[in-house]
Amino acid sequence: MTGIRILVIDDDPLQLELVDRALSRDGFELRGVTSIDGLDAVTREFSPQLVLLDVNMPDTEPERVIALVRAAAGTARIVLYSAWEDSKLRKLAASVGADAYLTKSESVFAIGGKLRDLAGR
Repeated sequence: MTGIRILVIDDDPLQLELVDRALSRDGFELRGVTSIDGLDAVTREFSPQLVLLDVNMPDTEPERVIALVRAAAGTARIVLYSAWEDSKLRKLAASVGADAYLTKSESVFAIGGKLRDLAGR
């Protein structure tokens, strides 16, 4: 079975590496980027099914980042991923129409099942 393609957007390279290692072992195909620069090109080339998006990108409001990702990623499902407390992240996800949210306090190994559910596998 081909892995589910996930674009991970996080300004922290260490967090990207952690997510990549954990989810790649679980059969996901990942592409990680540390900024939203060139997002159109990355999404055209990679065609992600899911976008795991850190909402705390520097110098950009979360709502703007989400709008840019939504425009670039087309039909990909957007999952907000943040160290914010659960209630704050849930409220943002609902207000911007994100498909789901996960807190960074959840084990990166435990999120694989949730991402598979979102991708319909």
